Amino acid sequence: MNRQIFNYAVYPSIVPADTESVITIHPLGENAQFIPGVTYTVEIRGVETFCADYAHLPVTWYNAIPNEAGDLVIRHHFVGEQRHAILLKRPQEDLDATPYREITNRGKFHENKDALLCVYSLQADLYGMRAFKGEVHCHTYESDGVQDVCHTVGNYRTAGYDFLAITDHYITMGAEKAKRLFDRAPVDMTLLLGEECHVPTEQIHIVHMGGRESVNACFRNDKEKAAAEVAAIEKELDHLPESINKNDYAWRVWVARKAHEFGGIAILTHPHWIWFDVYFMASAITRQLLLDGVYDALDITDQEADTTVALWSEMRAQGVTIPVVGCTDSHFTNADDPKRPARGGYTLVFAPDRSEGEILQAIREGRSLAVNAVGDPERIQGPYRLVKLARFLLDHYYPVYMRLCHNQGVLLSEYPVDGPAPERLENLLAALNERSEAFARDFYGYL
Repeated sequence: MNRQIFNYAVYPSIVPADTESVITIHPLGENAQFIPGVTYTVEIRGVETFCADYAHLPVTWYNAIPNEAGDLVIRHHFVGEQRHAILLKRPQEDLDATPYREITNRGKFHENKDALLCVYSLQADLYGMRAFKGEVHCHTYESDGVQDVCHTVGNYRTAGYDFLAITDHYITMGAEKAKRLFDRAPVDMTLLLGEECHVPTEQIHIVHMGGRESVNACFRNDKEKAAAEVAAIEKELDHLPESINKNDYAWRVWVARKAHEFGGIAILTHPHWIWFDVYFMASAITRQLLLDGVYDALDITDQEADTTVALWSEMRAQGVTIPVVGCTDSHFTNADDPKRPARGGYTLVFAPDRSEGEILQAIREGRSLAVNAVGDPERIQGPYRLVKLARFLLDHYYPVYMRLCHNQGVLLSEYPVDGPAPERLENLLAALNERSEAFARDFYGYL
């Protein structure tokens, strides 16, 4: 994280590539304010082209005087899709203006002296997209989780989550309750239908997210029809090696197809989960499911994440591609949970808006990343181009955005389940939500 984001705001921080743009550097406190009439120096350099030629470093210098609002305004042509470093230098007369300097014998030191800020320039296909942070696999006490729906949703919002799928075992009741309770809550957080599918037995774990109906319920309501459909799928599986049970594999395919039929996506989750000292799903099945393209996304942040990342990388080298997602599979969502904190692992999607359809489409099309946030810094997995952008956002956008979302989550945790929300609660949520959305609009510039 760049601490300067709490001293200065750069608007917009996302600009079009290969185009001249106007950016504003706005001081966020008295310690960072600019002195009227004083000239400040600003250096701008693209981080990916900076070392191309040491004899002719591609650095552009600007001299700027604060405008009437106290901001520095710079017009610059941002070349290529990359992060751009902006070095703000304070002149000596500014440093000498430190309050009580003659008594304390101190000037503006450390972060109050020079500031390293950044913007990111994007090509046209990504410019206009926004990053949305989400959870695709978690549980409530509706199945085997500890917390109720309100605390689950609230705790995720405190960590800056933009979308959430509650995926309780066997049922969609938790997800349905969340959608119903928060349908009119004035918070820009998308809640999707979700479930963890165990069909026909708990030997199979598949996350279904975003569909109109429950795959588990479809199986329970007509087991004979489901079995007949699985038998038909088995006839398609002559390519399977002898080590893979056709019936078991056919059920895994059936769940994915039903998720698609209902308009959702199927996620291959925790493929290297250890159960009684062995992988819960045989490695041969995992590899075959990836080869056959059965699922829409692969979870690569859960137990033995490094093993799953290695498999995903190896399969990609063989020409087998699948979008990736991150999650916690949390059963207790407090942020201080040492095993599965609400910010321990998550998915980033890049979409034009946070609607359910756009989130699902972004994952299908590979505009998603898996973030393992246990440790510092976070480990980001996915397409190289998106990882670079995400690294910028995790350093310059999300620390502020998460802080603005925190109190929204606290209030959502207290949301009433047996009647309408009090007007005071709704007004507070609306005001807090407007602050976080205003920050996002200014940061991206095109929302």
